[in-house]
Formats: sequence, C-alpha cells, structure tokens
Amino acid sequence: MGTKTLFLLRHAKAITGKIDMPDQDRPLSDSGLKDAGKLSNKLHKKDAHFDLIVTSPAIRAITTSQILINHLNMKGCNFLIDPLLYQADVTTLLEYISRASKKYDEMMIVGHNPSLMDLATHFAGEAIAMPTCSLMKVSFGFKDWAKVMTEKPTKFTFLN
Repeated sequence: MGTKTLFLLRHAKAITGKIDMPDQDRPLSDSGLKDAGKLSNKLHKKDAHFDLIVTSPAIRAITTSQILINHLNMKGCNFLIDPLLYQADVTTLLEYISRASKKYDEMMIVGHNPSLMDLATHFAGEAIAMPTCSLMKVSFGFKDWAKVMTEKPTKFTFLN
C-alpha cells in the first residue's frame, strides 16, 4: 500500500432534462459520448488504472464510468454505484472517501456539480471549475484514506 491518489471526474455532457424525465435518468448527449471517448483515449495512452471507481446512480455518471472501464480494459476494477454520491456535500464526500479501504491506492469518484466542484475547491484552497468530463488528479502523502479529513493534498492537477 502506497500513497493515495484521488481522481474526481465530472460526468460527460448529458441531454437537457425534460419535464417527464427524472434528473437521474438523463443519458449522455452525443457530444458527451464523444468527450468520454476522448478522455478514455487520453487515459489509455497514459496507461491509467484505478483500483476503485465509485459513481453516482445517475445514468450519465454510470455511462461515463462504463466508457472508461471498457476502454481501459479494467475488468478487474472494483466498481460501485452509490446513491450517497448524488447531490452530496463536501463533508459527505470527505467522510465517504475517509472510509475507503487502505488497499485502494487509486480511487476515482464520478459525480456531479456542485459536489465535485466544491470538493475540488476544498482541496485546492481556491475556486475550481469542473466542466463536464473534467478530470482532476489529487495526490496525497498519506497511506490511509482516513487522513483525507485532516490532511491537505501534496499536488492537484487537471488531466484534461
């Protein structure tokens, strides 16, 4: 078990909601599918791998996650769909991350704004925008996710 790296991925662009469609049921738009594919290609070239991917139950977040998993050939990746990630606040997200097993060194959260934007801002200490399909890498110097509650990252960068 090494140091921990957290990836924050906002889902790709979804279609505009309709009155008779629940927000969680909105699928990716054509441009969202294309953007998720481009991100997958970029990550494939970097030989990216994630020990754990956790996504919100919204169709657009699940689809974004599945495109990455399929393109990166991560059949052995631990993949969870958790309702807690839909409309979570920063405290809820930090508590969620802090409970992750130490065996996971690289964890990705696929979710929504304002949740991910607020979490990125928390880590950066300044306002951070998270447009659709943006991916932020947050590196930590600790070996136990529980420390995410009290320790700041050693580095954060956007990968796209």
